[in-house]
Amino acid sequence: MFNFNEFIKQIASKSLFGTLLYAKTRAIYEKFMMHRFTDYDYIKHTYKKRFGHAINLKNPQTYTEKLQWLKLFYRNDSMPIVTDKYEVHSYLSKLGYKHLLNDVIGVYTNADDIDFDTLPKSFVAKATHGCSSNLICKDKNELDWSKWQNIMNSWLKLNVYALGREWNYKDIKPRIIIEKLIEHQPLIDYKFMCFNGEPKYLQINNDLDGVHYVDFYDIDWNRVDFTYNKFKKSNHVLPIPPQFEEMKRLATKLSAPFPYVRVDFYNPPGKILFGELTFFPGSGLLPLIPVKNNYDLLLGSQLKLPTANHNLLLLNK
Repeated sequence: MFNFNEFIKQIASKSLFGTLLYAKTRAIYEKFMMHRFTDYDYIKHTYKKRFGHAINLKNPQTYTEKLQWLKLFYRNDSMPIVTDKYEVHSYLSKLGYKHLLNDVIGVYTNADDIDFDTLPKSFVAKATHGCSSNLICKDKNELDWSKWQNIMNSWLKLNVYALGREWNYKDIKPRIIIEKLIEHQPLIDYKFMCFNGEPKYLQINNDLDGVHYVDFYDIDWNRVDFTYNKFKKSNHVLPIPPQFEEMKRLATKLSAPFPYVRVDFYNPPGKILFGELTFFPGSGLLPLIPVKNNYDLLLGSQLKLPTANHNLLLLNK
């Protein structure tokens, strides 16, 4: 079946023009999808399309089903705040975790307001209200800044909520945040999957020899044999990071208010840096492979759903 979004992504990967085209086309597509489907119908339709069978929302059992249930039937006022890549800084600072935060260079509602001349040689720019809208700049002298300004302004017109119905993104103020580039290599992303306040698995994103790998470990650092569909597993076991126990402790603390959240950290030498809090990785719509091993059901068994507090009339639909 033709996948419009994947087709546009392939175009986007070819050039800056493609990147801009993708953002502009996606903005139009998002508006179309929001008008076409209610949240309930979108989730039912998309889940069946991705997994090949209907979703069980009355009695969800799998990890991916339970994440969709949380989208529809659960609300927590803190979730949009910590999803916002700028507001989360204040949230963590109030909890006493300012030392985990990367340095912020500036926050903007329009990319045209960014003074390029005052930016450091290297930096990271990203949309505060979305995902996968990132500019990793290692040398600004090699950057086509005017084109990137257009791309960043196009990010400000996107609403991640439309494609996935992650409600926590819906009303976040669109902004561009510029942060210090973490220059340590290899920069490994340690993503703690926390179920009811307890880290149980890690997703580890790592680039090796120009290839991006997504591996999973249990909380005792045993490699487990699954990954997300369309991602690659590596053939090696990474060493335990020096501050693993402290990252695990922090993940436990930060995940405590939420039924499910993924807590991301980086661990350059002698330092733990916060990445983000993610409530619906891949919108909860990425099949776990190999499917035959039922990892979706295994992870689902780890998550105890809270009492529904939203869309109560749809619970028995």
